[in-house]
Amino acid sequence: MNSPEVQSLSDERLIALIQENDLVAFERIYNKYWSKLYLSAYNILRDRQVSEDVTQEVLVNLWMKRANLQLTSLNAYLYAAVRYQVFNIIRSGKVRAGLFNRLEELFSNNGGEEILSEKEINRLLEQGVAELPEKCRQIFVMSRKEHLSTKEIAERLGISPKTVENQLTIALNRLRKTLGDFVCLVVIMLSGLWF
Repeated sequence: MNSPEVQSLSDERLIALIQENDLVAFERIYNKYWSKLYLSAYNILRDRQVSEDVTQEVLVNLWMKRANLQLTSLNAYLYAAVRYQVFNIIRSGKVRAGLFNRLEELFSNNGGEEILSEKEINRLLEQGVAELPEKCRQIFVMSRKEHLSTKEIAERLGISPKTVENQLTIALNRLRKTLGDFVCLVVIMLSGLWF
């Protein structure tokens, strides 16, 4: 299949093609997702090389496991794979000490000795999101839970990408005010909602 045809294919079709060993389809997936996945890893790890390694490993694993893939959403699968790799790196201690220094500082500044359960964190996040203005909330959910790009959100809602960016900035600022830096950082680490 030639390159222009591959450029317009859905993720589902691209997956079907890579299962048939189509390298052009894999290259399309790689080019489409590499920077998004890298940013997801980098937002947590704050280490360029480690984030590149995580992204590369996730995409190579996609190719290696192509024959047995049974995905409902390539987007969700790739983001989950990045979160898994990031958590493994954090657990293994291979991440820069800076992340732990930031966590330690936030713990001490916010009475973080009381560890919040994941259920409680999700409750707090859902509460914070529910308090956002309707359009702001809709855009935040599309961005952080559905992992849509600014351009994709703008196209779906019929608004400009700049409006989407502005609404995301408003949402993040309100959530930080509502939840505080400590909870926001814990949410980032546990729920995979990269701020």
